[in-house]
Formats: sequence, C-alpha cells, structure tokens
Amino acid sequence: MNNVGYLTESGKYFTQEEVISEARRCLLCDDEYCSKNCPIDVNPKDIIQLVANEKIEEAVKIIREKNPLAAICARVCPYETYCIGGCKNTELKDPIMIPYIEKFLTEYERDSNWKNEKSEINANLIGRKVAIIGSGPSGLTAAAFLSIKGHSVTVFEAREQLGGWLSYGIPPHRLPKYAINQDLRYIESLGVKFKTNCTVGKDITLDELRKDGYDAFLISSGLNKGRILNIKGSQYKGVMSAVGFLADAKSHDGHINIGKSAVIIGGGDVAMDCGTTAKFIGYDKVRVVVRCSLEEMTASSKEYNYLKFVNVPVFDHFDSVEILGNEDNEVKAIKFKGTDDNSDLTIDADTIIFAVGQMSEGIENIAPVEVDKKGIVITNNFKTSIDDIFATGDIIQGQKTACYATSLGKEVAKEINKYLNNL
Repeated sequence: MNNVGYLTESGKYFTQEEVISEARRCLLCDDEYCSKNCPIDVNPKDIIQLVANEKIEEAVKIIREKNPLAAICARVCPYETYCIGGCKNTELKDPIMIPYIEKFLTEYERDSNWKNEKSEINANLIGRKVAIIGSGPSGLTAAAFLSIKGHSVTVFEAREQLGGWLSYGIPPHRLPKYAINQDLRYIESLGVKFKTNCTVGKDITLDELRKDGYDAFLISSGLNKGRILNIKGSQYKGVMSAVGFLADAKSHDGHINIGKSAVIIGGGDVAMDCGTTAKFIGYDKVRVVVRCSLEEMTASSKEYNYLKFVNVPVFDHFDSVEILGNEDNEVKAIKFKGTDDNSDLTIDADTIIFAVGQMSEGIENIAPVEVDKKGIVITNNFKTSIDDIFATGDIIQGQKTACYATSLGKEVAKEINKYLNNL
C-alpha cells in the first residue's frame, strides 16, 4: 500500500450509458421506500425517473437544490442504511445503486459545460445577518438554505480549511478534496461568505458581531476533540486520538511520520478510516481491536468491507487494559483482556490510535449556552438557552453521519428563518 492508494478515490463510477441503464431498472414504487429512508429528503425516485428518461440536467438541478452537499453525500452516505436499505424492501433482486447515480450527476455537473442555475433567492428578506460558527456539513447546509431565503450569511471557521470533519477527518480515498470544493463553490455562489482562521470567542466575540448587525447565530462547531481512554500507559509517545491522526494524515496528503505497527481501538466508521489510512500511508502491520462482536460494531458494512479489502484484520471481544512502553517512554505493545472469557492478548505496536468517540471543546468560549454532562448543547427545536443562538450538528446529537448532519442543517435553517421573520 502507498500514498497513491490513500489519495485515489475508491468506489465505482457509472458512465452515462450505465447510469441510464441502472435507472431504468427501478420499479418506481408507489411506496417510495428509498425516498422515505432518505434523511435529507432528496427523493431519489424523482431523480431516477428523470435519469431513466435521459433528462440528466434536470436531475442535476433537483439534486443540487435538494442538497447543497450533493457531491459529498453521494460518497460518504451510509446508503445501505438509507436509500438502498429502503430499496431492499422491493421485489428487485439487486437494489438500485442510487449513490452511484447521484455521484454520476455531481460529476456531470463538474465536468460538463452545463452550469447549475442558482436557486431563486427571496429578495424580500435581505438584510438579516446570520453568523454560522463552524463549517461542518450541518453549518454549511444551514448557510445555503438561509442564503436562499435572502439572509446575509457568513460562516466563521477557526481552521484554515472549510468543511470541518469533511476536510480534516474523512480520508481522501472516501472523500476527495475536489468533491468538497465543488460543494463549497455552489454554496458560495448562493451568496454565502466564508471567513477562515477566525475563532469566534477569541478573534471575535458574539457581542462584537451583534454590534456589527448580526441578528442570529448558529453554533455548528462539531465534536472537535478526540477521546483517549484513561488506561495505564496512555501517556506514552505514540498514543493518539483518531481525530488527531486522521487530521494530520489528510492535511499532509498522507506524508507524515509513521511507525511500523499500528493498533486501532474502536469499531465505528472512524476506526475503519484509521485502519485503511494507516495501511495506505505505510504501516507494515495494522490491527483493529473492538470490545464487542463483529456483528455489533457500529461501522457501516461498506467501510468494514473496505477495511477487509485492504487486508486489515479485526480482533473482536477484547478490551484494552494497559499500554506497555520502553525506556524512552515510547509505545512498544498493548495488552487486552477478553470480554467474554479470561483470554489475554498482547500486540506489539509503536502506535496506538483511539477511535472511541469525540467531544466538543471550546463551546464555553463562544457563548455560555446550557450543556449536559457530556458537553452536548441542550436545545429545543435547535434553540439554545440564549434567545438569538441556535445549535446544530454533532454538538446537539452526538456523533452521527455527515448526511444526518446535513438533514439537521436543513431543519435548523427553517427554525432560524422563522425566528428572523418574527423579529
């Protein structure tokens, strides 16, 4: 494995002939199982019908208007749970490959001379100013729909790149940079402004923004800090969080200092991403260890199957108990205990990556909104304990998918729009 594999997008691409043929397999069910399962309300049936009738540009227009992050979601959506999960309820032996159809449409938009018409903007509402704090999928989606409603929207991002976890967490073989940039360009075309390298609460405060005329604020800063289990030896050099590891790798296109052997702790999609990333960027040995059974892992089948494809083994039913170090305080091994018996497991490694969840950091610096014991912002219809401040995304729901965060962005935009209309 090498960096070429790390930077090369995995997954199939349809040609126009293939995408039309695939669309024509659809039964166009009256029950619309696929549409009912879509959290973003894209309504795949309508898009498939247009593609089947070779109305490609109309299909692109609909998918773009329904989802400002269309290029991103077509790649990272856990479709076996959503649209394809619904399609499995039909009489078809093989479900329609809806994500590949949607990926084709976004590629058509990018590669052809055809340009998507801007969504109609409601000029009657121009004048209200909204600040979005954080540029993850939920914040970006809210920014797009609020701008369409006629509001003046600025997205404030503390880091250099926009996108949050999309840009700093999901590996490029799953989500290439050009797909992120494609969606960002569309959102910018709606009139949304972006301000990077600006930490709200440090570089500028909400009170200063209020004096500048901002009428509403949306906190969508995400779960930006990775967890590391507090076990013996967790202080050794070579122990890191999944958030730090994936961000470092993606920011440097995989060209980072590595060891020879990595062990990843966790069974979700983030753990799968750590496993494939470690394999691609050059670790000789990569192992994933989980407390539960393989069937109980929260990772999508798509990402787990890809992990197996790159030959990374998963050891199930083992709990980490101690990290062993050498005289230089560097990791040399990790010890596990069986969760369903008294078996022991020790794996030699120089890198331990904890993919065991994330938490928010710095919310209190932005605004004194009410949070629970886990640091999740408490909301009622996205409204926080402070009247003009809303919250969305992972900081109100815990860890979810990018597509689910996108759906929350659509919903919070409606609530903020209602609030602004009532001012």
